[in-house]
Amino acid sequence: MFTIQPFEFSDNHYEAVVAIENAVWPDYPETVETFKHGDQTRDANYLFQRLVVQAGDRMVAFGEYQETPWSYQPGKYKIYLAVQSDFERQGIGAALYEQMMAALAKRELKPTVITSSTREHKPQGIRFLEQRGFKQVMRAPESRLDVTLFDPAKFSAVAERVQAQGIKIYTIPELQAIDPNWQQNLYELDWICTLDEPSPDPPTKQPLEQYVKQFLGHPDFMAEAWFIALDGSHYVGLTGLFRNPATREQINSGFTGVLPDYRRRGIATALKLRAIEFARRYGAKTIKTGNEENNPMYKLNLDLGFKRTSAWLAYKKVIENPDSNGEF
Repeated sequence: MFTIQPFEFSDNHYEAVVAIENAVWPDYPETVETFKHGDQTRDANYLFQRLVVQAGDRMVAFGEYQETPWSYQPGKYKIYLAVQSDFERQGIGAALYEQMMAALAKRELKPTVITSSTREHKPQGIRFLEQRGFKQVMRAPESRLDVTLFDPAKFSAVAERVQAQGIKIYTIPELQAIDPNWQQNLYELDWICTLDEPSPDPPTKQPLEQYVKQFLGHPDFMAEAWFIALDGSHYVGLTGLFRNPATREQINSGFTGVLPDYRRRGIATALKLRAIEFARRYGAKTIKTGNEENNPMYKLNLDLGFKRTSAWLAYKKVIENPDSNGEF
């Protein structure tokens, strides 16, 4: 027997959902701090709800449904479910899904699109979504680099070519010392590069204040591990790494992008080389990243020696005509 109830934003509830999340996705460790940061910096203008499932005295699952401020469309919602493995196949995920969908059906802005995701090595997650009418719309393989085996000498000519073009690479602390508008400039660079990043739906530009709070203020953000390419005072490319809260031996790659007019000049490779060197000095043995399978950045990572692992799968369910009872 189990019950579904609202998340209480208490320490006990945070600790329970983090434990579930880490059990379901051990390769993507979370902390109470990162969960709280996400909740505290979330844009209150967009719907977000979290539900938890209690079985006896144990919390065994949770789910979230929300509007997506990073890719907003009226009537588009995202759902997420995580169920402890020893409580799968007991109807918990199905009940949680039905309750979330019922709540969305009662909204004035009726659902027209529902998105979700899983990974290709999770057949139960794939079945769950496809049995409910979701269609796969994107595949993003994860890949990993063994830092201990990486030979930067193979790419030294690329780094020299970038330097010869007058392109200089700075860390964020270095930018802070020379550019009082570094946040605004980084924000605009990130946005322009994001426009070309493969995605099932177009991105939505967030306010600078939101970008600073959510991205630059993230508990796993490391300013010294972010590298920005400048042509004079013009910001032209970026890459960076995030701390892995579970282990120093693995580090996570953030977004890499170069302005369209500066592509195919070796800048992305030069930026990646700086990030890999940081990871080596940091003590990481592995860098983990992910890219949509047709993204040129994916090929660049493979050329650098990243090895493919399981892919993330993006799913979408289009709701044509919700009936008068709000069912679909």
